[in-house]
Amino acid sequence: MAIRKSKTPQSPTQRADQKRVDILKSAGKCFRKTGFHQTSIQEICTEVGLGPGAVYRYFTSKDAIIAAMAEDERRQARTLLSEFHDTDDLPQALSAITRAFAQRYAAISDAGLMTEIYAEGLRNKRVGAVIKKAETEWVDGLADMLRTAQERGQIDQALDAHAAALLLTAMWDGIVIRQAYTPELPAAMLALFDDMLKRWLAAATPATPTATVVASSKRAKPAPAPKVAAPAAEPELDLLSPAPAADKPLTQAEIDLRQMSLI
Repeated sequence: MAIRKSKTPQSPTQRADQKRVDILKSAGKCFRKTGFHQTSIQEICTEVGLGPGAVYRYFTSKDAIIAAMAEDERRQARTLLSEFHDTDDLPQALSAITRAFAQRYAAISDAGLMTEIYAEGLRNKRVGAVIKKAETEWVDGLADMLRTAQERGQIDQALDAHAAALLLTAMWDGIVIRQAYTPELPAAMLALFDDMLKRWLAAATPATPTATVVASSKRAKPAPAPKVAAPAAEPELDLLSPAPAADKPLTQAEIDLRQMSLI
């Protein structure tokens, strides 16, 4: 006679959490097939095997489901980030995060779904507010990680940590979107990305005194400013001086004109 193994009973909280996860997975499956706006709550209920009342107990609307999916995605990303916070090799940690994102969204449907969630955030204020909050927490956490590495002398201290975190996030998001069109990112592309990160984040090395002297000695002297000749003085017109002697006597008309010019 076979003995049935008894399962550990779940608490009400655990059952509720599992129901929530099941609804999100089923909703994601429907969204991948037909998109957000073409999917109805009834289709999600059918997929998860629950009635509308049970689904609405966990999510008040389809927008709430989409917002929860966006929040869960970024929560997983923050967990990944926390695993590398105290790393001694930041470029290597960022490379690992890059490959983790590439693997997470390797399937076209997964990359497309995440892209659609972000697009929905631009149209839907509720979804947009959730994404904005999650993004702020993510970028702040990554910037803090970069500052810690700067204090340890692991990366260039002249970098703006917050701006660098924003750029890194944009690059990772770009990889996710790219995978919707290029399902398998070539290994050479990821290797190039790793090399670019190492070059960009590398701590700056100060120039040696000898190199500085050589550089300054080779510096070209500025050419002297060209001398500009002073403009020739224009002759002054002295209307009060007597007219020079003429070869022939002036006519009466010329005498009248000269007298008028002296008035």
